[in-house]
This record gives sequence, C-alpha cells and structure tokens, in this order.
Amino acid sequence: MKIKKTALLLLIILVGTTTVLAGDKAELKWRKFDAGVAEAKIAKKKILVDVYTDWCKWCKKLDAEVYTNPKVVEYLNKYYIPVKVNGEGKENLKYKGETITESGLTQGFGITGFPTILFLDSNGDAINKLGSFVPADQFLLIVQYIGGEHYKKISFDEFTKNKAVQPKKTPY
Repeated sequence: MKIKKTALLLLIILVGTTTVLAGDKAELKWRKFDAGVAEAKIAKKKILVDVYTDWCKWCKKLDAEVYTNPKVVEYLNKYYIPVKVNGEGKENLKYKGETITESGLTQGFGITGFPTILFLDSNGDAINKLGSFVPADQFLLIVQYIGGEHYKKISFDEFTKNKAVQPKKTPY
C-alpha cells in the first residue's frame, strides 16, 4: 500500500511540475478544480484559481498577456497548482466535503466581477483574492508575495519596496 501511495505521489508531482511545451514556449498546465485541490494537498503547493467567464474581455487579456509571460509561467508551475473555474458554470465541484456548482463556489467566495484570482493554501483554505486584471510584472509580484508566504510577515507595500531596492546581479 505504501509503495502505491508513494508511486501516486511521485506521478502527481511529476505531472504537476512538468512544464507543457509548445515549441520552445512553456505553458501553464491548468487543472480541473477537484483534481487541482487534491494534487495541491499531496504536493503541498498553493492553489491559484482563475475564476473567469466566457464573455469577459479582461479574462481573455489575462490569458493572453499574463499567463503566457515566461516568468509568470515558471513561477506558477513551480509553486502553485493552477486551476480554472467558470464563474457562471454549472459543473459540480467538491469543496470542503460539499458538492457545489462552479457558480455556487463563485458566490460563496463573494466574487462579483471577473476575472478574479483566488489564492488558496494546500488544504483549499482561502488566503486572499485579486479581483481585477493586472499586468504580468505586477501579477508576478503578487504571486511571489503569496507563494513565498511573505504575506504572513510583511505588508505587500513593504514587500514591493524590498524587491525594488535589491541590488541587481552583476553579469560576471
């Protein structure tokens, strides 16, 4: 039994950390909600839930400009399990022992606009949410702040100030 569990864990981690390649370009591997929450629990990674709608132009902009940024892709693939949820969807999800629709999950988290990014810990508990589009450079700072658990120690403003004053690495 222990060997099967270990093999399953290794498979999930391997699949979860492998970058999907399209030519030379790394891409995010999006999971369904239930599978993503289960994988995060085993891998001890945070969950990034992209709550979108089909008609949302900012959701499409987020997909095109942020989730394709190589630095964002690299960071999310390493420290998060990315999940997509249609904020108006009717698909049933399992969350905290309950069955709920995608739109029910959206309402439960108090989401009223799209896109909204939910940040959950590896147990599926809410950390925070981002209720708007932000450019890739700002998005990267936000996912680093949460992914590195800096939110537990310092404010986001302090985190971004510290990032700005760090000396650049010399090329030699």
